[in-house]
Amino acid sequence: MRDFSTATISDALFRMGHKDRTMASRIKPVHPEMRVFGPALPVHAYPGGTHASSRAIEEVQPGEVIVIDGGGFTEAVLWGEIFSHMAAVAGCAGAVIDGAVRDVESVVELGFPLFAAGITPAAGTGDRLGEVGISVSCGGVVVNPGDFIYGDRLGVVVVPPDMAPEALERSREIVEKEERMLSELRARLRERM
Repeated sequence: MRDFSTATISDALFRMGHKDRTMASRIKPVHPEMRVFGPALPVHAYPGGTHASSRAIEEVQPGEVIVIDGGGFTEAVLWGEIFSHMAAVAGCAGAVIDGAVRDVESVVELGFPLFAAGITPAAGTGDRLGEVGISVSCGGVVVNPGDFIYGDRLGVVVVPPDMAPEALERSREIVEKEERMLSELRARLRERM
């Protein structure tokens, strides 16, 4: 499903009866061209508590997406340029932060996929609090270790592994149906010109 838009995956999950798998609209990429895909390493951080971010980078496996529940607090950062470089070196596929980030220009230059609830220059607290590898709520969605994370310019969708096969099939069906509809509509537009 990594090649489908989050809108398609969200629609597929909705048709499966799971309309609670799309994160709140506040979670967006720091650059519109960023995309992320991979299994989740969920993290709970206290507001501005960057210690949880450091621990996540120590524990992340190549290809995983760090997903941080920062409670939506955007007045102190949980992530920035240094963490992005460290995560990239560790093979992390990207990070989704329900909190604030900074150093956006450097992160974009690096090309590290970073999604967040907000941006601020304010430093994190460094409180030595937080947990890694537990179920969290990020952007209003429960994220468990190993859930698949899909992010693009529209936002972020979470797919539990047991839902992935059906979500993939329904996503394909949606794309095929929409391509047929658009083809017909484009043909009608050409006839009018």
